[in-house]
Amino acid sequence: MVTNWRDNVEESVKKHLELQIRESAKYKEAYDNSANPANAQLWVAIANLSKELFEMNLRMKFLEKTVYDLIDRQISKTLEKKTKKRR
Repeated sequence: MVTNWRDNVEESVKKHLELQIRESAKYKEAYDNSANPANAQLWVAIANLSKELFEMNLRMKFLEKTVYDLIDRQISKTLEKKTKKRR
């Protein structure tokens, strides 16, 4: 009896593995046409992860900029209030 190797993957990783397999399967026609489909499928999975990482970094940079802008505005307001009190 052949067991599925995916059944032996730790549960905390399993859902991520299954997600990557499903995402990679979207490009099955492309990697099936390669000289080495298994290798091509891995590259598709790597490309998907790279895309996710890139998009996450964009979001993080946007959020960081937003937080810094809010902090700058708060500092400016505080300084403005202190300046008005001195007059």
